[in-house]
Amino acid sequence: MWPRPAPPRTVTPHYGKKKKKKKTGTARRRPPRKRVQPPVLKTIPQFLPNEVLVLVASDIPDAVGDELAASLRLTKVETVRVALLEGAIIRFRYPDNRPLRDVIALLASDPRVSRAQPNNYYHPVDKAKKNRRSRKPGPQYSLGKLSVGAAHEISKGRNITVAVIDTGIDATHPALSKAIAGSFDAVGDGGKSAGRHGTAIAGLIAGQGRVQGVAPLSRLLAVRAFAMNRQYNKPLTSGMILLRALDWSFANKARIFNMSFTGPYDPLVKQALEAAYEKGVILVAAAGNGGPKAAPAYPAAYNNVIAITALDSKDRLYPQANRGSYLTAAAPGVDMLVPSLKKGYRYSSGTSLAAAQISGLIALLLERNPDATSEAIVDTIKKSARDLGPKGYDTQFGAGLADAYASLKFLSDSQ
Repeated sequence: MWPRPAPPRTVTPHYGKKKKKKKTGTARRRPPRKRVQPPVLKTIPQFLPNEVLVLVASDIPDAVGDELAASLRLTKVETVRVALLEGAIIRFRYPDNRPLRDVIALLASDPRVSRAQPNNYYHPVDKAKKNRRSRKPGPQYSLGKLSVGAAHEISKGRNITVAVIDTGIDATHPALSKAIAGSFDAVGDGGKSAGRHGTAIAGLIAGQGRVQGVAPLSRLLAVRAFAMNRQYNKPLTSGMILLRALDWSFANKARIFNMSFTGPYDPLVKQALEAAYEKGVILVAAAGNGGPKAAPAYPAAYNNVIAITALDSKDRLYPQANRGSYLTAAAPGVDMLVPSLKKGYRYSSGTSLAAAQISGLIALLLERNPDATSEAIVDTIKKSARDLGPKGYDTQFGAGLADAYASLKFLSDSQ
């Protein structure tokens, strides 16, 4: 007989909840969403878009700003009295796509307007390319190069006021705890008052301790004119803010303006600096880090401004330094030990640092002769400098490497 087939298998339906399968470690997880950062633009334009600055005389009524705004479809942003210009600066914005030159032409045609121009950008002379030829020398080789030790037997810049118009200064740094005589925030944005660049400049002028300034007994005015611009990821300022900073520095009796920054030719800033010069202020500026083919950098290239270029420890020109007939002299500025934020120190390079040391040198001269004019100071620095490069004055080194002790001796002998 054939075998009986097995009965069919019955499946009992399950009416309860299905058991969930446990997730294993190999299960794919959704990656976290990345925060989208705004793009950082590399090229900084010459001026702020859709902004115009207008100078009006001091006797022009305040209502003129509103009248100009209404008639020319502008927005009045602010009005600032500038004593150096003997008038007021009105800042306008315009929301449309009119060419800037057309807006300026319309404003300039009004008889109440003394001058109309763009609101230019400026930036500190920092973050330059590193000089690969030079290894880091002694921490402060510049003191020997400038004969600062011998100069300090005669003068330390006591009570000479230097305005450091920059990113602001870290007044809590040990090297600067006794240097700051006053401060002003020309930006007015409520941002951080201290910046790396300004702190470095201040240390080379009036530092004490690990970083010895050229004029350790001078008085610094910490003038914050630059703030970090997130769009370009760099500290920047505008012509409007800079004019406010210059005017405050003059009103607070600074004898020296240290301007370790560059920007385009700017008629309003030029006019303010000329007024300060005529009233006895000595103007010092960085030559610029644009390289040998760069156009003249301002304010260094204005008449009556002492323009300083940078050298390394072997008296070689800083490769990124600007060249030009506007140069006055040179000072060390490569691989310099400078104070930084959070009580730290760092190495830095650039014509900014060279300019700061010449501001300190001038403070030494002014202590010995407070009535010395800018012309006398320039003559002293040039005639006591050590010639470098081609014989005599040249467009790379100016008059050569400045010397603090030789300058003091020359000034004393010429009195």
